[in-house]
Amino acid sequence: MAKLHIQFLKSCPGRTGLPTDGLPEVAFIGRSNVGKSSLINKLNSGKKVARTSSRPGCTQYINIYTTNKNFYIADLPGYGFAKAPERLRRQWIGWIGGYLRERQPLRGTVLLVDSRHPCLENDLSMAGFLREGGKPYIVALTKSDKLKRNKLAQAIRIAGEMGPVIPVSSVDGSGINELCKWLATATATLSAGS
Repeated sequence: MAKLHIQFLKSCPGRTGLPTDGLPEVAFIGRSNVGKSSLINKLNSGKKVARTSSRPGCTQYINIYTTNKNFYIADLPGYGFAKAPERLRRQWIGWIGGYLRERQPLRGTVLLVDSRHPCLENDLSMAGFLREGGKPYIVALTKSDKLKRNKLAQAIRIAGEMGPVIPVSSVDGSGINELCKWLATATATLSAGS
């Protein structure tokens, strides 16, 4: 599959201002600092389009990106620890849940999970939430380059409890082609009305 060409479109506070043209969307969600922005940059052939930070909670809005494959990527705020006011974190929970359950153009979700810490409680909870929602999702096991082969195999097996797994790395690019194929399938199949 051809690499994605991704461009930042806008940041939306909550669900206000989301695209209204009906193009399919795929959400990226995960714990704070799991590597959502880095993965989006890697999908963009490594060219920086999403802001990265070592500070958890950097993404505080829904950041919308356009792609050359006629779908949007919605980068959602990280859950778990974030350096943001408690009031703001409570708001995130409400509108993120509403977005994932009620957003009509949403065709699938990429749940990012740190390969070094598979199946933490909040990741398990999110996987359960996505499973109940009934829309396709994939578990992208990030930072897979940091594990030796046997440890990675163990992490894949453990994370498999949450759903189908693709180990990915924003450093060496492993798993990026598989993730691109999943994105194409999720947006093409369901955007046709099936």
